[in-house]
Amino acid sequence: MAETDAGGRRRGTVRPELKEMLDGVGVVPIRTGVDDARRALQAEGAVIVRGLPDDPEQLVTTAAVTLGGNLRELFGIRPQGGVDSPPLGLHSDGAYLQVDVHGRTTRLRDPDEDYLYMHCGDPADSGGDSVLVDGYALVEAIREHLPELHAFLTGVDVDFFGSRVDPPRGVPLTPLVRRMVEHTRGGRRVVRASDYAMPVPRVPGWDAHLAHIETYADVLATAFEVAPRFRLEGGDLFALDNYRFLHGRDGFRGERRLHVLSVRSSEAF
Repeated sequence: MAETDAGGRRRGTVRPELKEMLDGVGVVPIRTGVDDARRALQAEGAVIVRGLPDDPEQLVTTAAVTLGGNLRELFGIRPQGGVDSPPLGLHSDGAYLQVDVHGRTTRLRDPDEDYLYMHCGDPADSGGDSVLVDGYALVEAIREHLPELHAFLTGVDVDFFGSRVDPPRGVPLTPLVRRMVEHTRGGRRVVRASDYAMPVPRVPGWDAHLAHIETYADVLATAFEVAPRFRLEGGDLFALDNYRFLHGRDGFRGERRLHVLSVRSSEAF
C-alpha cells in the first residue's frame, strides 16, 4: 500500500497483480527531425526531436514550431537534472506558484500547463532513462479492471496538493480542488497525477476517498515499473501533451543536464 513521507509526498507500492492489467500503457515516443515535429506531436501526443543545438532557447523555438498560433503562454525555462538522483515516479507537470509584482498577481507556474518540452544537454553517466505512460490507455485499463477506482477518478473531486507540509513561498494556501480525470471546456481529456493529493477537507466518505487515492498511487507505481524505457541523448528535445501523458525517469549516477519549459495553449483551461 502507498506510503506518505514526512513532507507529505505519497509513494505508491508496486503490486504484481496489477502488472498484466497495465501491460501496454507505456509508450516509447517516435524520433523525428524538427521539420516533422508538429505533425508528429499532433498525431502521437509525444515526440523526440533529434539533433538540436545545445541551447535551452531551442525549447521556445520548438514550442512555437509545434503549437503555432495555439501557443498562448510560456512559464520560463528552468534547469533540471543534477547529480546522483533517485527515481522520479510518474507525474503530470504543473505547479501552483504566484507572486506579487508591483501590486499585480503574476503566475510563475500554472497547474494547467498543457504541453511540456524537455531539452537534454548531457545524459547521465548511467541510468536516468525516461518513462512515458499514455494516460488515456491507463484510464481505460482502470475502467475495465478497477471500475470503482475509475468512478472515483472521473467523478470525485480531490484536494490536489492537500498533503504538502509547509508549502514554499508563493504557493497559495487555498485548496486546489479538481478531479484526477476530467475534460476541458473544449473537450480535451485531462489525466493527472499528484504525489500530494488528499480528499477534499470535511468531505463525506473521507476515509474511502483516501483509500482510492492510495490505490491510484499503487497503480501508477506499477505502471512505472512495467513501462518500457527510452534514453534522451544530448541534443534530444522531448515534447509531450501534458494533459494526456504521465512521465517519470529512473534514478541516475553522475551528472545529468536538462532544461524544461512548460506552456499553455489556446486549448488549455
